[in-house]
Formats: sequence, C-alpha cells, structure tokens
Amino acid sequence: MGLRFHEYKKQPWVVTWKNPWTGKKHTKSFCTENEAATFDRTQAELAAKEKALLRRARLKKQKTKRLKVGELLEAYFINSEANDITRRQSQYHASHILAAFGKRESAHLDRQDILNFSQAQQERGIALTTIYRRVSILRAALNWAVRNGLLENNPLRDLRLPRSKSRRIAPPTPAEARAILSAAAPHVQRVVILGLFAGPRIGPSELFRLEWKDVDFSTAMLRMPCAAKNNREEGRDIPIRKGLIRLMRAWHEHDEALGISYVISWGGRPLRSICRAWHTALTRAGIERRIRPYDLRHAFATYALAGSADIGSVASLMGHTDASMILRTYQHVQEAQKRAAVEAAPDLLSLDAKSDTKPLPGI
Repeated sequence: MGLRFHEYKKQPWVVTWKNPWTGKKHTKSFCTENEAATFDRTQAELAAKEKALLRRARLKKQKTKRLKVGELLEAYFINSEANDITRRQSQYHASHILAAFGKRESAHLDRQDILNFSQAQQERGIALTTIYRRVSILRAALNWAVRNGLLENNPLRDLRLPRSKSRRIAPPTPAEARAILSAAAPHVQRVVILGLFAGPRIGPSELFRLEWKDVDFSTAMLRMPCAAKNNREEGRDIPIRKGLIRLMRAWHEHDEALGISYVISWGGRPLRSICRAWHTALTRAGIERRIRPYDLRHAFATYALAGSADIGSVASLMGHTDASMILRTYQHVQEAQKRAAVEAAPDLLSLDAKSDTKPLPGI
C-alpha cells in the first residue's frame, strides 16, 4: 500500500496497492487527500483479509495431507445431523476404528488396511455385519471430508467387501415368552408384555420414552413415541389389547401412587437399558439360545401375521411406511405355517385318495 502526492496531476493524490491473488500492482488517483486516505485504508483491510484467506487455504492444503483419522472422525461427529442415540451408537463403533487407525493419516489408508482390520475383528469373534458397519462409518467420514474440502479424494472409495449373511434370530416361542415373563423382574415383565402386544422398538428410542400421559384408557389407545429415524411423526396410535387393559390399569395405579410418570421405570426413574436384567431373566428361565429384547418386536409381527393380521396395519402399528419391510425383516415363518401352506395346495394327483392303495408310478 502507498499514498503519494503528485503536484503536476489533475488528481494529485495517488494510491498504489498490490493484488495478493495475482501479485499485480494497481493505482488510483483522487482529488483530495481525505478521499485517497480512506481508499488506502479500505484496500489495506481487504488485503489483510485476502492474505488471511490465502494463508488458511495453504494451511488447509497442508493439513489435508496430514489429517489423522482421529481428527477426521472427531470433526465428522461434531458436524453430524444424526440424532443423539444414532450418534452415540456410531461413536461406539468408531472407537474400534480409532484404536486401529486413529493416528494414521486419512489420505494414506488403503484396501489392505481394511482387510487386515476385518480379519483382526473376526478373530475377536465380531460378526461381519458389525465389522461392515464400522467400516461404513469410516467410509462415510471420508466422503464427508471430501465434500467439505478436507481431503482431495476418498482412499476407500472403490473398496468392496463381500456381503455378509444376515443372522436371523427366531423370536421367542409362546413357551419361551411365558418362561421369560415368569422369571423376569417386574419392570422387565412390562417390557415383555408391551413388546409382544404392541410391537415397539425396545429401548430409549420408543418404549422407554412412553409415559402414562400417553395412555388413554377411555379409548383404549396409547400414543407410542416414534424413533427419530425414518419417521416424520412424533408418535403413533396403538390400540391396547382388550386383555391388557386391566393389567395396565393396575400398573398405572401403582405408579401414580409413587409419582412415577414413565410406563417402564426402575427405582422411579426412566431406563436406558435392560441388558443385565434381561440376561438374568433368560438364565432363570433356563433359555440358552440367544434372544434379544428387540426380538419381542419381531414376535409381534410374526404372530400377528400368522394370525391373519393385515400387513399394512402391522406396518403402521410398528412405525413403518414400507409394508415390505415387515416381510423382509420381521416375519419369521413358523413350522405350523409351513405345514399349513403345504396342505393348502390342491391335491392335483389325488394323493389323499391313493395313499391307502397302490403307490404312484415312479415311487
């Protein structure tokens, strides 16, 4: 920047400055010193801002080359728009990525790193679906970094891992459900009953947020809070099964006397998990196979459809807009249903009539 006076010019006050982007010099003339000084100050302020931007751009370019995986994941979660529950779950899975690659430079990750990580996780007994979820979080963070200019490209962009086989856990049978109910603590008994007869998501996303103010005994309806994911509605209406109304009234009277507002509580406080109490109930019930609290939701869909419930209604009660999701994920076909399906086909070869006579050709 420079301010000079040239006596021989019509506009004697001249300001000279350099463009920080191009490096070229520019001049502008003014009639008065005050005008020239004001312009000079303005150009100086602009130049300072532009230099700061250039300096940040250079630092950003340098940091791009050195951005550690730990720094990347921290920034990714800070800027995440996911709800608190989803974010905490993702951060838990990302902690395993941090343990393996936290100090590595993000741009230098490659396919072999992920294959080694996958193999190490499998040797620890981690399911492939869980491993892939952890890898997908890393890949999503890398994509986010590219979109926001923190990385030039995603080093795992073309990574393809073999599909894992989903593990479908059969929901509790009626006998198992009764055994769990008998062995469970009172608050877990409520979870079992409402899980089987209302089909909510078991946990703080839905069932554990249900309050007594959401239960209307006059209309035999409850307003189940909806999980933040995949739902535009804050809650959905679920009719209370006739045989359940008297029992829920008794629960309400008990809780009201103690000033408890949540339907599922322990020590008067709402819950976030029943993991320990659930496994205790399974042990006491003598059940050795894996059954999760979430499988109560699967049981609701399975037995409702087996009882000829309308699939659209089941989907609505469970908070799904896509009815096909119920068939893909929640319905578990029972042996009695398979046998009924076999017997439902017409007797095209008159097998029933010939079963007591001579066998058919080729048999």
